[in-house]
Amino acid sequence: MNEQRTLDGKIAVITGGSSGIGLAAAHLFHQHGAQLVLAARDETKLQQAATALPGALTVTADLSTLDGINHLIQTVDDQHGYLDVLFANAGAAHTPDLRDTDEKAFAHYINTNVKSAFFTITRSLDLLNDQASVILTSSAAHSRGALGDPLYTLTKAAVASMARTFAADPQLLARGIRVNSLSPGPIRTPLTAMADPAMAQAMDDYITATVPMRRMGTAEEAARAALYLAGSDSTYTTGSDLPVDGGLAQI
Repeated sequence: MNEQRTLDGKIAVITGGSSGIGLAAAHLFHQHGAQLVLAARDETKLQQAATALPGALTVTADLSTLDGINHLIQTVDDQHGYLDVLFANAGAAHTPDLRDTDEKAFAHYINTNVKSAFFTITRSLDLLNDQASVILTSSAAHSRGALGDPLYTLTKAAVASMARTFAADPQLLARGIRVNSLSPGPIRTPLTAMADPAMAQAMDDYITATVPMRRMGTAEEAARAALYLAGSDSTYTTGSDLPVDGGLAQI
């Protein structure tokens, strides 16, 4: 990757930008010159994130709803009038067991992981500059058929498919807008943290046994992949799914 500031002067929107991969990406995008718009539900966490990111605009919104998405897009339009990078990263994990999944849980995760990404992108289309980059956060789980979190895996498979479908849109292609997904494997973030020490140890043991690189990844490692997709080094990359998974779904 080039060492220059690859996002100088770019307007970058990051949803789920108050923690985990989104926050790590915010710091990296900021270092590379982007002007940030961070969106998340938790206003306190957003403000904490913004203190270390001078100039960042924060938008408190529930992006599982159209009202929340419309609020975000209207704010971006009012403040900037366009955007260059859209990192649709908001989502939720730890879905119920297959036999414990009821209609309410199903709707919650579909809305948070799939509806959010779909409408954040479609509502942004008129704001995207030519040559803009759209990135969606999927998961290495979507291609493995692994046990556990079946609803989560379903939603992340939908997100990866969504990226390919948007990437194939003739109008986006004509404008040089590229759309890609990022598929992290086990990443150490607040979403994957375990309060119970025994559960945390069990997870570490599982990671050691199943991930070829024998460790969890970091949010910063996933953020570096997002930076590649956001910046000028990936101008010939669209419709791809970039794994950052320690080899989990690859070997």
